[in-house]
Amino acid sequence: MNPNLKNIYNQVWREVHPQISNDRVGVLYKVIHILLEEKVILEQEEEITAEFFCNIFSIKSNARLLEDKNFFEGLIMNPREQLNPKEIVRSILATNENERQRELLWVVLIACFIVGTFICIQFIQRRKNKERGGNTKNVQQPVAVSLQPLAPPLESLTVALCLVVPAYVVNKLKEQYQIDANEIENLIDNASYFLCTKVADAELVQQHLDLTGENILNVGERREVYVKIHIADGQEMLDKTVPYILKRNLPSHRQGVVKKLDSLGDLSGLEKFNRV
Repeated sequence: MNPNLKNIYNQVWREVHPQISNDRVGVLYKVIHILLEEKVILEQEEEITAEFFCNIFSIKSNARLLEDKNFFEGLIMNPREQLNPKEIVRSILATNENERQRELLWVVLIACFIVGTFICIQFIQRRKNKERGGNTKNVQQPVAVSLQPLAPPLESLTVALCLVVPAYVVNKLKEQYQIDANEIENLIDNASYFLCTKVADAELVQQHLDLTGENILNVGERREVYVKIHIADGQEMLDKTVPYILKRNLPSHRQGVVKKLDSLGDLSGLEKFNRV
């Protein structure tokens, strides 16, 4: 294999691994979003985003690691080709690395194959530039003057995060209950539908839902439940349509308040929601 190509994959692995080491689901989905960092790649006047790749290949945010690992196994493993992922894994990882490390590296390599070497190189260069900027922040640098007006900062806003999840996921929640980031992220990971919008708009959407008023402790654990969480300073989450981006844009205080918790009779009224 070309040593330069191996070096690229190795650098991507070193940058990405700390961000996925504890993840159990949606690893391939997350790596692709990390590589593109929500940035749009312009090529021949077409916009290419992380969601473009995930949609094309049906890569899901809740896929198990084994599903990610096997996703392209038959497609990219060709003994006649020099680009052999198993050989790359052996060459990058030390012999004493565990199976978990090898599986994660395999998924990172799949993500690299999907998005292409050019995007991997862009990713590495952005990280190098960021590190270089951090190491030289005390050195006076020439200042470039932009002719474009600066975008005003987003106004602080309380948003409503609306989710449809199985009853067993929320059996410990209550209305007016304060909820932390780990609980919010778990709800997002288990949601089949989600919407992050302004509080007033969430009230209008809620009117169209078939809320039964039943106690969620008395319904089946797979029964669909509607949860609405108010999150202060959540303007960065507003109208986001990707679960990973929602979680990444949680405000620094990383807390919310459960404002509504109710069983759904059916799935009518969810037209404005994003389906996972």
